[in-house]
Amino acid sequence: MVDQIDNFRLRFEMRKELGRGAAGEVHLAFDTYLQREVALKLTRSGFLDNPQEGIRNRKMWLNETRLAGKLQHPFIVQIFEACSTDEFDYMVMEYVPGGTLKQHASFDKLLPINRLIDILYKVCNALDYSHKMGILHRDIKPSNVLLGENGTVKVSDFGAAFLFNSDTTQVDMVGTLPFMPPELFMQERPSMQSDVYAVGVMAYQLLTGMLPFTAKSYDEMIYQKLHEEALPLEKRRRDIPSPLRFAVHRAMHRDRAMRYNSWKAFCDDLAAALPGVERPEDVRFDSAHFDVLRNLAFFANFSDNEIWETVGISQWQNRKAGEYIVREGEVSSSLFVMVDGEARVTKSDVELTRMHAGSCFGEIAYLDEAKHLRLATVRAITDMRLIMIEGGSLQHASDGLQASFAKAFLNLMVTRIRDTDRRLLSILLAQPTADLP
Repeated sequence: MVDQIDNFRLRFEMRKELGRGAAGEVHLAFDTYLQREVALKLTRSGFLDNPQEGIRNRKMWLNETRLAGKLQHPFIVQIFEACSTDEFDYMVMEYVPGGTLKQHASFDKLLPINRLIDILYKVCNALDYSHKMGILHRDIKPSNVLLGENGTVKVSDFGAAFLFNSDTTQVDMVGTLPFMPPELFMQERPSMQSDVYAVGVMAYQLLTGMLPFTAKSYDEMIYQKLHEEALPLEKRRRDIPSPLRFAVHRAMHRDRAMRYNSWKAFCDDLAAALPGVERPEDVRFDSAHFDVLRNLAFFANFSDNEIWETVGISQWQNRKAGEYIVREGEVSSSLFVMVDGEARVTKSDVELTRMHAGSCFGEIAYLDEAKHLRLATVRAITDMRLIMIEGGSLQHASDGLQASFAKAFLNLMVTRIRDTDRRLLSILLAQPTADLP
């Protein structure tokens, strides 16, 4: 009879060790059942049964296993499942290649400021999502932010998380000392501002290569946090844009009442720092694109996750006045959403309507799986920006995103039918009534 250990060995091909700590080891493995690479987190022998720390360790392990399948966000490492064998417990997680932000926490390896702002924005977006789910991370630091391919950012390790709606006793005083806020040492309850503080300290370190407080002992570090001010960023580095300095200083303020009270406010100030950063024209800022789509009427009923996914499959285009976007009779499955500007829709050279920011077109050809035939021509009246989504990209998107697009298409068609009915009615009412015999 095949036991649990044998099942584990049959399912997972261990490829290399990714890291280890007091809790256990993390390995890159291949899941032969699901045919994908995963990260396996294995507990060390005795970690959960240690006489001194066992209860605390088990609570932290259970914290993370409870989140399996619950935190679905593009900037959070996904936990696929949590399991046990007779010898150890383990978690199956999303594998993110590329290392962590820790490799950029020294002065000789700092990231470009524009790249760091984008990373911080995404971390804040992930924490905003987890907070809305009733979860504080409580251990944000560079080593818990993973960097993947193509600019991917993933927050990891929710073992220290505080669950607002939990009916079990939770572990107090967890985290990593330099990133823990002062109020925790005064026995105050953790809050959203606890994570804001940690992000602020992390940003300080990633901008300067140094922590804001550099005490030699645990007690000295706590004293500095409670009674001293960190050296201002401008004293350590002169090229940091002032809006970014303001955002970081506010986030790590000693008085939590002075810190940001919403992740949106933090993100807004980070976004304000982008215009002051010199960057090549072709640098793509996903966070800025997210903000644009979030404010377009077409995406009003999309979740934040779905907006981020849309950003990932979209191509941004600039078109000049008079330029044809699509032509009647063309074959294509791509669809478009206008960001700004004005466009004219014609069929057989007869104007049907005009479109503005938030308007979508091309959905009929996308839905026409047999022919993908364009039924009308769209031409720019003014200079305009729009996003293009290839039909194949949307077809391979998540079920949730496809469902949201389908609902948006349906609402769009209902609106167009109503508009057509109104136009027909106005035409009929404008015609003279024939005299009755």
